[in-house]
Amino acid sequence: MNLIIDQGNTVCKVAIATEEELVQCYTFPHLSLRDAGQILSAHPSLEAAIYSSVARVDKPLLGLLSERLPSVVMVDEHTAVPLEVEYDRKRLGSDRLAAVVGAYSLAPRERELLIVDSGTAITFERVTSSGTYLGGNISPGLYTRLKALNHFTSRLPLLSDLKDTSLGYGTTTQEALSRGALRGLIYEVDGYIRSLRSLHPEAVVYLTGGDAQMIQELLEEDVYVEPNLVLFGLNKILEYNK
Repeated sequence: MNLIIDQGNTVCKVAIATEEELVQCYTFPHLSLRDAGQILSAHPSLEAAIYSSVARVDKPLLGLLSERLPSVVMVDEHTAVPLEVEYDRKRLGSDRLAAVVGAYSLAPRERELLIVDSGTAITFERVTSSGTYLGGNISPGLYTRLKALNHFTSRLPLLSDLKDTSLGYGTTTQEALSRGALRGLIYEVDGYIRSLRSLHPEAVVYLTGGDAQMIQELLEEDVYVEPNLVLFGLNKILEYNK
């Protein structure tokens, strides 16, 4: 059994996995040593772990994992992955790489891929039908857009809870902000997908991240939603490095 740890910008996701699938998932604001110890004790069959962080590396946590498990992989620019990578690995977030590996592992062979991860930032990653990760783009996520409008203006309020998912025109400032940010993001995602499918009509698109389900319901283009794509990809990377 494998222990998968993904420390993101806002939460830490943890999974227990077999070679092929995730069997149990947890979410923490931050994975403390106590939390990690309890997970390790609750799953004595664990034999390996993989650790990914877009923030600072938690050295005490890595030390605990190394003490308790025979094999621990920390994802960095040297970690082997099952596809060719043209992006600069020194500057590539491990969560982005894991999402790419996860989608590549799930998708039918010889299909062009687009992976969209929507959270604090929204990322667009391209993988060719021959298994080459060409690179990707980074754009502000939905709530990052709303925070920027509040921060860089004098009177626009900060919207912390987006309950209005209409794409129409707002009749209040709150509606104008929420609908404007959301409509812009939806058009952006649909635009990327249409651009790819104009060249490769059979291209497969995977959508993940905290806003994935809401975005999928508003898109005109068809996509697959995989909420745990990064965790799944990390598990594939761990298996590849055994």
